[in-house]
Amino acid sequence: MKRRKFIKLASSTGVAAASASLLTFPGKSEGKMASSKKLRVSYVGFFHETNTYLTEGMGETTLDRMRVFRGDQIKKQIKGTAIGGAVDVCEEEGWELLPGVMFYVDWCFSTVNDQAWKDAKKDILDTLKTQLPMDIVYLSVHGAGMVNSTPDLEGDLAESVRALVGNDTMIVWSGDLHGKITDKMKDNMNFFSACKQYPHMDMNACARDAMYRGAAILAGESHPTPAYRKVPLMMGMSNTEEEGTFANRLKEKCIEMEKRPGVLNCSVMHGFPYQDSNFCGVFPMVTTENNLELAQELVDELAQWIWDHRKESIIPLEPLDKTMSTVLAMLEKDGHYVRRLPTKGDVIDHTPIVIGDAADNPGGGAGGGGTHLLKALMETKGLGKVAFMSIHDPETAKAAVAAGVGATIDVSLGGKFEKLAGEPIKTKAYVKSLSDGNEIVRGGTAFNGPFQLGPTARLVIEAENTVDVIVISGLCQTYDDTQGRPHGIIIQEYDVIGVKSGMHFRAFYENFTDKLLIADVPGTTSRDITLFEHTKLTYPIYPLDENAKFSIAG
Repeated sequence: MKRRKFIKLASSTGVAAASASLLTFPGKSEGKMASSKKLRVSYVGFFHETNTYLTEGMGETTLDRMRVFRGDQIKKQIKGTAIGGAVDVCEEEGWELLPGVMFYVDWCFSTVNDQAWKDAKKDILDTLKTQLPMDIVYLSVHGAGMVNSTPDLEGDLAESVRALVGNDTMIVWSGDLHGKITDKMKDNMNFFSACKQYPHMDMNACARDAMYRGAAILAGESHPTPAYRKVPLMMGMSNTEEEGTFANRLKEKCIEMEKRPGVLNCSVMHGFPYQDSNFCGVFPMVTTENNLELAQELVDELAQWIWDHRKESIIPLEPLDKTMSTVLAMLEKDGHYVRRLPTKGDVIDHTPIVIGDAADNPGGGAGGGGTHLLKALMETKGLGKVAFMSIHDPETAKAAVAAGVGATIDVSLGGKFEKLAGEPIKTKAYVKSLSDGNEIVRGGTAFNGPFQLGPTARLVIEAENTVDVIVISGLCQTYDDTQGRPHGIIIQEYDVIGVKSGMHFRAFYENFTDKLLIADVPGTTSRDITLFEHTKLTYPIYPLDENAKFSIAG
């Protein structure tokens, strides 16, 4: 194979920067590889963010609880999505995308069952065997996967893939920043990194970056040397886009460091606080161009900065009643939605108040059936027109489907998975509409992603307020308004909207309103990370232990 000249890697801080063709080849001024020289790329993975505190209430994750993308489904359904950067590069560069297999977290985020992992890994390796030899394997993994037999799902998979494909094949990955870094990951991947943004608007770009880096290594034009540290700090899920916050400053620190001479990538895994494992912590990593000494020097600098500013990582919390008081004050100031006759080109200028139920966020592994916020929306007088998207309750959804549109049914709504997230709400509900739950997310982090929510229903509940509740059979956080649109929910016509999400809802809803709040209630993804017991940690960690120590010297 002729050597290909490596020009420049895409910045992992934005999708637009990664959209151009970034490699040049002999006889071409830019971009497209001649068809006879195209790379062979395998896309395989097991994408799971494991919340071990959900396992007791929902049982272990088995393969029937995972969604499987196989063969051409990877190209057709993952292309252009947050996790589709590698697919996009193959199409744009004319590289051959081999028919792989990818297991994707669907409606269960609890600990992965050992047999499920054994079967999935065999499926992945058997698929790769039929494709040998390939140039690049892109591993689609999250970073916070846990199996009963190993807390390092990603490292275990990378090690197994490396043993199969050998050292001449590039293994690359770019994942969610809510994970860990391990020696197995570092030793068995040629290049890997983490996205920098939460909400995760840059995952596609980071995957593109990893693919181009893999091609550059293959061409002999790049020799990445990574170094990482584990800082004994447990971070809550923090918005990196809110200027001045600890997470925002940490992101900017990475971007600044990435601009220094010889630095290829600077990533920080924030860790995932909702699992009991010895990999809890914050993991900074710096990758340099063939300079391990520089990588270690810079990662030490970054790790020390993180530790020195650890107290700033603590997220302030407020009780739910205070949040509801804030909502009432906003409504008094801005007024309620008023229905008016439409005019040509009419735009609804009413802006709703949107409250994220961060403690029962399915995107972080919660069961999605929590009732604390819904109960408050039902019982707080004066809220006006209220919607709630959504509550995970297959039993109630099934009852609504059986009763049919127009029926009034007795429901025991929610509260079926975790006692921490609230008791079921027993009430009467009117079945307003039904849907099959097959939807495409239209905004935010999961843009263009297909979701199968199972049968869904819009229930109308009369309490102090009339509340439209979307009930789903499957499990999915509220990225946007997709769960409500099939049921006639027009978000601009509501005064208050409750959503099951901790942060990703912001990427969509900030286009419609600046009135975005977080409800701090009990749940398996509570921002109060001191609620969770960590029996498998072998070292003190801040803020669970305020006397925890960290030293670069060891």
